Amino acid sequence: MIPGIKGKRVLVTAASRGIGYATAKRFLEEGATVVISSHDESKLNKAVQSLSNLGPVKGIKADLTSSEEVSSLVREAAERLGGLDVLAYITGSPKPGEMTNLSDQDWEDGFKLLIMSAVVAVREATKLMKRGGRIILSASMTLLMPLPRLDLSNVLRLSIAGIVKSASIELAQSGILVNGVLPGWTMTERIEQIIEERSIKEGRRREEIEREIVKDIPLGRYGKPEEIANAILFLASDLSTYITGALIPVDGGYTKCI
Repeated sequence: MIPGIKGKRVLVTAASRGIGYATAKRFLEEGATVVISSHDESKLNKAVQSLSNLGPVKGIKADLTSSEEVSSLVREAAERLGGLDVLAYITGSPKPGEMTNLSDQDWEDGFKLLIMSAVVAVREATKLMKRGGRIILSASMTLLMPLPRLDLSNVLRLSIAGIVKSASIELAQSGILVNGVLPGWTMTERIEQIIEERSIKEGRRREEIEREIVKDIPLGRYGKPEEIANAILFLASDLSTYITGALIPVDGGYTKCI
């Protein structure tokens, strides 16, 4: 058992699949009580049903591009949990594309999803948390190293660093720790979509593109959603009591910057 997780009251957003689902699963396995969210009610219900054999879990439908729904989500989750100890804030990915073909609306939608939603979630969570609370924001390795055709992520996710650093300083005296994780090439439906789009655009086989990506990962493989989840649990646990304001890459060594 990871110390300090059992009995914690946890909200995990965007958790009907991928990294969010894996994170909720790991919290439940360690004895936490969990609320998950998704904008897709059907997928949310399936996820709750699948996770329910591991421990107490409830679902709340919420669109993370809506500030009102994010605010309501945090408050309702705390009501259902009887308080809030951990916010594991995960979002979907913005539309792929380049500066030259992304519309104004694409940028506005990306801002709502990646930045404004995180600001609102952090603000509302801190109103409800007591000393010892944890906020973990999941971003992307694009925060450190831009990737082709992911310009919305390359540009907007940089603000997550500002949110983590600013909030960690402001909340330190309250005893609330704020950190971030930066997932690398993790095998989720989103990554499969990116590979498929590259395959079509470049006229190459999927297997060729997958090998090309993996050869630049020092560990020689894609990450698993559970491996990102384990980093989030570490930051929520009693093993990380002197860590705040950190942004931890979980990418198999892919980002080479210092």
